[in-house]
Amino acid sequence: MFGRTLVFVDFLLHYADEKFIAEVDLKKIQPAPTHYIGRDGDERIVDLIFQCPLKNRDSNLMAVIVFEHESKSLKKIPQKLLKYISAIWDAEIKEGKKILSAPYFIVLRTGKKPYRGKHPTLVESLPKSIDGKPLGHVPAIRYDVVDLPAWDFDKLIGGAVLRLTLGMLHKMTGGALDEFPAALLPLLEIDDERQQIELTKELLDFVAVAMRAHNQRLEQEKISEALRPVFKERERTMIKTIFEEQQDIGEARGRAEGKTEAGRNMVLAVLRARFKKVPKEIEKAVCKISDPIALESWAAQAATCPSLDEFAEGLK
Repeated sequence: MFGRTLVFVDFLLHYADEKFIAEVDLKKIQPAPTHYIGRDGDERIVDLIFQCPLKNRDSNLMAVIVFEHESKSLKKIPQKLLKYISAIWDAEIKEGKKILSAPYFIVLRTGKKPYRGKHPTLVESLPKSIDGKPLGHVPAIRYDVVDLPAWDFDKLIGGAVLRLTLGMLHKMTGGALDEFPAALLPLLEIDDERQQIELTKELLDFVAVAMRAHNQRLEQEKISEALRPVFKERERTMIKTIFEEQQDIGEARGRAEGKTEAGRNMVLAVLRARFKKVPKEIEKAVCKISDPIALESWAAQAATCPSLDEFAEGLK
C-alpha cells in the first residue's frame, strides 16, 4: 500500500518535517525512476523512494522510507542510508545534473514497542581518538524515525489512508473477520471520490483473500453492510461495479487461458503427427509457454523443423 502515491503523500502530511512539506509540491510527487534505485547497477534499494519536486525550482528531494520490522536496534541504518543516497547521486551525475537531489530519510518501524533510544550515527561505528572524538571527516546522515504502534492500531494518529490500510490489516490478520466494516470508516475522510473507490476495491480484494484463508466467503450482503456507512445510498452501485469488474476480469482471464491451452495442444499435436512420439522434456517445455502469440510461432516451427532435436534446441 505504501507504493501508492496517495498513501505516501498522506503519510508525509502527518509524519514528515513541516519544513520539508512546505518546500515540496505535493501534487507532483511520484515514485522515483527505476534507474535511481539501482535496477541497472550494483546497488539495489529494497525500500521505497519517491521523487518530490520542489516548488518553483528545478530540483528535487528524494524521500526514502526505510522499513524496519521488529527491530530492536537501528545501528545499521546510517550505513544503509549512505549507500542509498550515493546510488541516487551516482545516477544523477551520469545524467549530467548540476544540482543533485536532497535526501530525506524516514525510518518506519512496526515493532512491538516504540523506539526510545538515541538515533545511531556513523560515528559510533568508527574509531575515536584518545579524547573520545571521532577520527577522520565523518559524514552526517540524518533521518527521522516514525513508530507505528503495532500493538494499538485503533489509537494510531495520522492520515486517513494510513489508518485505513493499517486498521484493515490489523482486523483481518487478527482473526476478527466480522470487524472489518469498522476498519473502512476512514474512507469517509477521503475527498477524492476516484481514490476512495479505488481503495475500496483494493481493500475488499484483500478482505476476500483473508476470508478464504479462514474458509469463509465474502458475500454481497456482508459487503453491502460494510459499505453502507461510507457510501450511504450508493453502496448498491458500488457493489455492482466491483462484482461486474471482477467478473469481466475473470472472463477475460479465462479466455486468455483457454487460448493458451489451445496453442499448447496445437504445438504438441503437430509434433506428434510428424514425429509420432514426443519426449516428456519437450512436452513440459511447451506447457511452460504462456504467451499465445509465442505458441503460434512454435506451432509453425513444429510444422517445419527438420527434427525433434532442432525443435528442442530452440526451446532452450
